[in-house]
Amino acid sequence: MLNKFFQSFHESKKANENTFHLDLYNLVYEVIIADHEISPEEIDLSSELIEYYFQIPKDINKQEFLKLQDKQHFNTDLSQFTQRLKMSLSYEQRMDIILICWQVLMVDGIEDRLETSTVRTLSTLLGLEDKDFILIRRSEEHTSELQSPDHL
Repeated sequence: MLNKFFQSFHESKKANENTFHLDLYNLVYEVIIADHEISPEEIDLSSELIEYYFQIPKDINKQEFLKLQDKQHFNTDLSQFTQRLKMSLSYEQRMDIILICWQVLMVDGIEDRLETSTVRTLSTLLGLEDKDFILIRRSEEHTSELQSPDHL
C-alpha cells in the first residue's frame, strides 16, 4: 500500500515533466509555423537551443517537432501552455524561451511580421516585461547584423 502511495508521487512528477516538454515544444513550434514555412534549419536550431537551455536531448526535441509537423499542428489557444510554463519556470527561464524563439525567428535572416507578432504575444503571455523583450530583440538583431555577409 505504501508502495502505491510513493509511486503516485513519482508518476505525478513524470507527468509534469512531460507536460512541460510538450508545452515548450508547442510554443516554439508556433514561431516555426508563424510564417507558414517550416524549414529544416528552424527545426534543427530549435532542437539545439532547447538542448542547450533546458538539457533535453536534441534527438528527442527534433522528434517532437517532427510529430507536430506531421500532425499539421496549429494552436488556437496559447494561454494554456504559457500559463503552465509561467507557473513552473523562473523569470530567467521564461526569458530563455523568448531568446530561443527570437533566434528561430531570425534563422533565415528575415524578421517576418507574423513571427515577430507571435514572439511578442508569447512574451506577454509568459509575463515578461516589455524592457526585457526589447533587450532580447535588440541583442538578437545585433547578433544577426554581425553574422550577415555584408558585415563580414
